[in-house]
Formats: sequence, C-alpha cells, structure tokens
Amino acid sequence: MDAPQKLAFIVQSNRLQGLIWQALLKSQRVAVILEPGSADLAECINQIAMAGLTLPDVIILDAEASELNPYEFCRWCRDAFPKMPIFLTRFRNLEISSTERRWATQQGATDFLEGFQRDNLMSSAADNMRCILSALEHPFLDEKALLTVLLNIRRQLRAAQPALGAPSGAVPRANGHNPAVSEPMKQLESANGKASSPSEAPSLGPDRAKHDVLNDISWVTSGTAPLEGDRANSNGKASPKSLFTPPPTVATSTLPKPREADRLASGKAVRRYRGTVY
Repeated sequence: MDAPQKLAFIVQSNRLQGLIWQALLKSQRVAVILEPGSADLAECINQIAMAGLTLPDVIILDAEASELNPYEFCRWCRDAFPKMPIFLTRFRNLEISSTERRWATQQGATDFLEGFQRDNLMSSAADNMRCILSALEHPFLDEKALLTVLLNIRRQLRAAQPALGAPSGAVPRANGHNPAVSEPMKQLESANGKASSPSEAPSLGPDRAKHDVLNDISWVTSGTAPLEGDRANSNGKASPKSLFTPPPTVATSTLPKPREADRLASGKAVRRYRGTVY
C-alpha cells in the first residue's frame, strides 16, 4: 500500500476560492477538508489533537477572514505545533508587498500567497501548488492533472460570458465584498466587479454589474466533477449532489478499530478524518 495522503485544511471566507483550492490540491492527490471562514480554527485544531486524530499536514488560511486574526493564529500555531506549515492567502487585494510577506513569516506563516483571479489563474495556480507541495515534501507537480482542472474552469468561464453580455476577451475581476445569495444549490456568492479593460466593456445594468462569474459556483463544480467521480449532464454541468455536502460529525468513541487490511507495510494504521481516508 502506498504512503498515506497528505491532509490540507482550507479556511477561506470566500466559498469559491476554497473550492478552487480544493480542486487544485485534489488534482495533486492531497486530501482536503474545507472549514468555514467563521470557524474557531485554534479550537478545532486543539480538539483534533486531544482526540488523538492526525493533525493536518498544511493549513491554507484566508488572511481576510473577518472573524479570525491570521497573525495571532500563526503565532499560536508556531508555539503549539511548530512543524505545521501555514500559508496565508488573499484574493481581494492581490498585491502582496515584500513587507507584508516578511511580517507574515515573522509571525509564523510559511508564506503569503495570492488568491485566484481569472486573468492570472493559470500562472498563480501553478506557482501556488509548487509552494504547497514543496512544504509537504511532495515528490513532483502533476502538471497534466492540474492543467485538466484549470482548463475545465476556463471552459466554464467562456461559456458563462455570453449570458452576462460580456464581450469576448473581456473578463471582469472579483475585487469587492461578496454578500451571500439565497438561491440554493445554484449560486453561493456574488461579487461587485468591473471589466479588466473598461474601455472595451459595454455598460451593464445594475444587476449584471454586481454579478461576477468568478464567484458563481456552477462552473467550479463542473470542473471538480471528474475528481469527485460524479456524472455530468449533457450540458457539462455538475449535478447538485456534487456541491461538497459536509459529512456528519461522528464521535471518536464510535469509530471502528483499524483492521489488519487497513494497515501499511510499516504497521501504521491508515489515517482518517471526517470520512476522508489518506
């Protein structure tokens, strides 16, 4: 049996950014657990440690999470779990200065990475994956699997542009606050955005100007469907059951003991967390 997968905790205030991180990491065979941006991350890590479960191998933390001080968490984690790498991310204000990056590393972060925007999705995805895999001591970057996921996302973006009235080549950026949207299972978030080249983009109505495809979950779930093994319909859209429904919480005391078949050649048991085997 192969060595167990690495486990990544993703904490993002923007749901879509979290799903993109999940899709990219899963393409590299890294197990992923998505946590909400409002979660008490320090308490969550403490409970995992106290329960005797395996701690995550890496944490990808949104520095813009409103209910969490990322630097305070980095300092706490550096003292409590010094070997756990933490990557801070930011997607609303992409420019991360050398001063910000240096301050983050001084507080205990491994690095400060830029989030994902459509106009730099390919390059930022490859660079971010190399940084994460290097910290995990992963052998290599599976470029073919990564490219497959990225092309699926790009394809969905192109298909969504005509519906928004955007001209070919004009790709709006998500650079505003993302209020929650109540339309279930179709769209989780929307964002205020503007075209990358205002002179090329026509004026949009109030409703269309506020909508940004980058924060529309449908094309992300379509891109991640091959990783989940879900069937897609004739339009290439993922079925509703592929929207990453979290598994139920299971008490540690009720978990079965590892079977002999679940042990590695070294004698160590296969690690599990929230239904994820890695």
